[in-house]
Amino acid sequence: MKWPCAAEACRRPALWSLLGQCEQCYRHFCGEHSVSTSHTCLTTEEIYTIYMSGDQSKLRELNASRRTAGEKMISVLIDSIDGNALRERAETLRDGMKCTVSLPSANQAYFNMDVVGGRNYHGSIVFEDGKTWLARFRLPNHNSPPVEERNFDRRSEFATYRFLAEAAIPVPRVYDCADDEDPSNAVGAGYILVEKLAGKPLAWQEANQAQRDKFIRQLAGIYAQLEKHPLGALGRLQPSSTGQPEVGPAFFDYNSIGRLVPFGPFDDMNDYYKALIQHKIGLIKTGEIAPSAPLDQYLVYRSLLDRLPRNEQGPFFLRHVDSRDANFLVDLDYNITGIIDLELAIVTAKGAAFQSPLLLYDLGELYHKGLSTPSEGEKRLATILQEETESYQLSALVTQKLHFRVDQVIETNPEDWKQFVGVFGGWWKAATGEQVFDWDMWHREALEKYGDGGFTPSAA
Repeated sequence: MKWPCAAEACRRPALWSLLGQCEQCYRHFCGEHSVSTSHTCLTTEEIYTIYMSGDQSKLRELNASRRTAGEKMISVLIDSIDGNALRERAETLRDGMKCTVSLPSANQAYFNMDVVGGRNYHGSIVFEDGKTWLARFRLPNHNSPPVEERNFDRRSEFATYRFLAEAAIPVPRVYDCADDEDPSNAVGAGYILVEKLAGKPLAWQEANQAQRDKFIRQLAGIYAQLEKHPLGALGRLQPSSTGQPEVGPAFFDYNSIGRLVPFGPFDDMNDYYKALIQHKIGLIKTGEIAPSAPLDQYLVYRSLLDRLPRNEQGPFFLRHVDSRDANFLVDLDYNITGIIDLELAIVTAKGAAFQSPLLLYDLGELYHKGLSTPSEGEKRLATILQEETESYQLSALVTQKLHFRVDQVIETNPEDWKQFVGVFGGWWKAATGEQVFDWDMWHREALEKYGDGGFTPSAA
């Protein structure tokens, strides 16, 4: 059980999906209580309806409510940080060089992308010689995992930056890392101290063709460089006692008292997929995912198990999971100054690691039409890898999306029914070579083949 349901007297586990994670009260609920009278916050669907309605009065009220909740959450984090201890730690790491620590207030931080980005809050540390670090803290928001997993993610990001720096990949240097709820951490909240890089987040849609081409050439060089640094197992990097990063677990379950149960590292890709999908089937049984359509989710997972991509047994390579344009920093001339936000990076099979980054995908086509047509950016990356770096195998891999499709099917849930069917249908066509996918026909055949697994049919 990752989280218990917050409803009074309820002993069921809370949902893992956003449906059970309230961004207004920051509590977690099971499938029944997420939309019950015991939880009075607006539902995700109600919030979406207000934004689509254009009703300015309701929009102002909603935005004010969300800001109040967001600022309260940021304030909780700031109150847990000892700024003086942070300053002293930074000065110690720089052999006594004096510095000034700035922790922007909740009012200053909310919706300020220089301070708060997705999961994290950033304070600044400016030294007397002009050098600047960032102090990176995990926000205690609605999708923040329990403390053991938060600490694992933070250590993984720290080890990943160290590994990439050694591999001569443009990433910020990291100087220190500390856990949440660690008595030896005088700062209080867990943190990473990381170099502040020059540059701004890449805005791919605003770049002209020459700028895009320059970026893709550099990306090809990064891919070719990463290929020179294989690893021996599939999982996520962690610091080791030797000082060198080592491959640790790939993902986690939770036992009945909320403690982590690690899975991995793995020796081959199919063992990883099988363990992950069986783990997800277990979560259907406990009601932690797919409460609205458990049978449909079960049949989708059983189908995946029968049609996994060609197995790979290593070597393995690092993959940036969140490879959106905002996580590539560039200067005014479109030179890449750094790659950031690596807290979910995973060491995986070559066919998965060297897919194109998300910023080059036509996600609209992928989700809404179920197609896998390579974008112009993907084709350009493949051409440069082949002609300019002579990385012929990587050139063939970057336009393939089969691993990405499998990952999306595993993580997409039936709360958004249209997307759920679309994502699965796209994978099915890619995996089988079929030109058309019919959900009802597939469902009848899957039910006959796999049975109902003890799950009740949905009304979708």
